Amino acid sequence: MMESITLTAPNIDRLLRFFGRGHLNPSVPTERLVSAMEPLFSALEPLAFLEDNDEVKSIWLKIPRGTIEDYDSFETLYEYGEVETYEEYEALWRSDYPEPYCWYRLVIVHSLNKDGSLRFRAVGLDNKTVISAFMDNGLSETVSFTDDAAVCLCELLTQAAKAAVDKLKSGVYNDEVEAELPYMLRTGVIKRRELYERIPECDRRESDMLSAETLQACRELIAAGKNDEMSIGRIGKMTANDFFGACSIGYKACGFDLGDMSLVDRYFKYADGRDEGLSGRGHGLNEGPGIDFDDASAWENWYFNRTQRGGHPWEVVRGGNSTHVDLMVMHDKRTLDWKVRKGDMTAEQAAEHPCGYFFVVAGKHRPEEAVNFYVALSKAGLPVILFDAEEILARYDGSDYVGIVPHSVIPKYCESMFPKEYGRVIDFMHVYDEDYPLICDAIEWLQLEPARLI
Repeated sequence: MMESITLTAPNIDRLLRFFGRGHLNPSVPTERLVSAMEPLFSALEPLAFLEDNDEVKSIWLKIPRGTIEDYDSFETLYEYGEVETYEEYEALWRSDYPEPYCWYRLVIVHSLNKDGSLRFRAVGLDNKTVISAFMDNGLSETVSFTDDAAVCLCELLTQAAKAAVDKLKSGVYNDEVEAELPYMLRTGVIKRRELYERIPECDRRESDMLSAETLQACRELIAAGKNDEMSIGRIGKMTANDFFGACSIGYKACGFDLGDMSLVDRYFKYADGRDEGLSGRGHGLNEGPGIDFDDASAWENWYFNRTQRGGHPWEVVRGGNSTHVDLMVMHDKRTLDWKVRKGDMTAEQAAEHPCGYFFVVAGKHRPEEAVNFYVALSKAGLPVILFDAEEILARYDGSDYVGIVPHSVIPKYCESMFPKEYGRVIDFMHVYDEDYPLICDAIEWLQLEPARLI
């Protein structure tokens, strides 16, 4: 069992290191872990559950940094080669804990079975799971070293939680959090134009891949209403080579090296390659004999009836989860069926709708290639629309917002964190000390959800 330690930020951080690699406590807790949790959950009993989740409570804890004696010892850091003198040791401590207090977000989960019995409890701190325990599966007799850290943390967090709830009861907690919570823990927005004016190195809109003429052509197409699937034509019959040819038009517009390769070879040079059996060159989920590239009926059978799924046939410029370009082939039969099922359209209206194939370019995080594809296919007379067109153009205008997210959040896929009043926020960033003074007065911080008493 760990010795009793004081409630300071260095001690909290030292305990949290046990959970830094996703090392969770067993789902069946030990008796001492259950006992350690009880005072913590009791301390937070007056706290209301979150408005959007009636099993979760959350509160900010303000914990003192303590003295240098609470920090990792000089001898330990010297042994690991991190410092050579005591002056370096003291400077490192002040660098890691520059303020008298540190803030941590405590989250607990309290879940019941339908009969009201306790099913599950969890404790999270600083975006790390400390305890994840099913409470109705009995207790474990196995005692682990990780339990020591969790038990000790529960004891310290109980002290901090009581202090925070007392402040909430006295009416000062929410004002204190709103006034003092550090910026690296907060969510906000900044106008892209302001960000680029103040930190020019953030501006990556200029690119040799996208000319001013192409960008202007994109603006004109959007302004003329040519980016509406109801205003573009359709392709009645299509072949694999029609698809590969459309890819090639986009590749050429992007300045990719095409040489004298065949259409399908160009596709495989730049696309993801998991084509769900289209070419016969795939593996695993994408195995298949392939189809006749010039046969429209073969394409139609593959498109509507293929058994291979889970590939990325439309990822024509490969990249990561959010850094690729899709050239999707859509057909009204599928979209109309979906709209009828959803209730947005009657079966009679769907029957009167023209049916055929059209293209959709998607690549909000690769806007240069996406705009090139869209404009080039449009100029070639192909029916095509550009997803996220307004957001892409707003990025080049600098008229949209860039989202600022807490340092504990990976700055991707964060759209849901921002209210609709800011439009659709599609780019996200962290702010660091060296940049904060340059942009602090241009940031609009989102209001924190206030803690409430039951």
